Amino acid sequence: MSLTHQITLLSNWEFWALTIGSAITALVGLYLVVRYLRRVRTIEDIPTAKVRSAHQGYVELVGMAIKMEGEPILAPLTGRECCWFRYKIERRGDKHWHTIEKGNSEHLFLLQDDTGECIIDPDGADVTSKHTIVWHGNSSTPSSYTSTTTAPGKFWQLARILGQHTTIGSRYRYTESRIQHQDPLYAIGLFRSMDEMDHIQQRKEITRELLRDWKQDQAGLLLEFDRNRDGRIDAAEWEQVRHKAAKQAQTEQQQLMGENQLHTLSATGSRHQPFLLSSLPEFNLVRRYRLFISLATTAFFVGGILFVWLLSFKLV
Repeated sequence: MSLTHQITLLSNWEFWALTIGSAITALVGLYLVVRYLRRVRTIEDIPTAKVRSAHQGYVELVGMAIKMEGEPILAPLTGRECCWFRYKIERRGDKHWHTIEKGNSEHLFLLQDDTGECIIDPDGADVTSKHTIVWHGNSSTPSSYTSTTTAPGKFWQLARILGQHTTIGSRYRYTESRIQHQDPLYAIGLFRSMDEMDHIQQRKEITRELLRDWKQDQAGLLLEFDRNRDGRIDAAEWEQVRHKAAKQAQTEQQQLMGENQLHTLSATGSRHQPFLLSSLPEFNLVRRYRLFISLATTAFFVGGILFVWLLSFKLV
């Protein structure tokens, strides 16, 4: 039976559903081609900067992902400690997998190169990770998998391959991506160093905190600053309180900062300047995007040709 004859057997609703579907496929393909072409051009056009000498604005940094001090960041499905994670839990339906839970980390971590460190705020980033695993099970919580989280890298690769195919009897599919501590890190985003205005704002905040704390100790405040002993703090005495709080805030700020200047890398807020993070090297990331461009181009031409052919078939 020829394709043309099969088209004639479609109901009117089925025909237009196929026509509209092919048009949507072509439009999505075109959108993805433009999207990934822009990213490839962005990566290739922006020179790599060093943390210490990077200019303020949209920059490219290359270094190593480093976890910050404090509470560890734990990937929710495997329980492995990392710098960043993304996860998804899906349940098998009659024909498709349905997402029942997903999320990603918004915790801060560091990019470190041979000149310094930069705080990475991953909120809004498009993250590409070389550590992605997929496996299956019969519970919405893959608790049994955490016992194997210390397995070597080759096991994770094998688990990913087997997990993608071993679906018989499994009702749930789990996907987890991570950026590990000391992974290579490629990043493009909005670079910002704390300038004098930031220092002033920080000192004001510390000053307000000190004044708030001192006000709660009225006895101590009166003992130190009530010069005329009238039982209250007048305007002149309050100015002395503020002066001392400002000096102490400056001292505390210097202790917090030490000798290091604070730098951050975050989202730009513009779709024309994407915020990219990757544990893949720049060359591999570009190659990955070019593969996406090839697939999207194929979808654009297949969907477009099918749409034009179906439309002309109907109009003849």
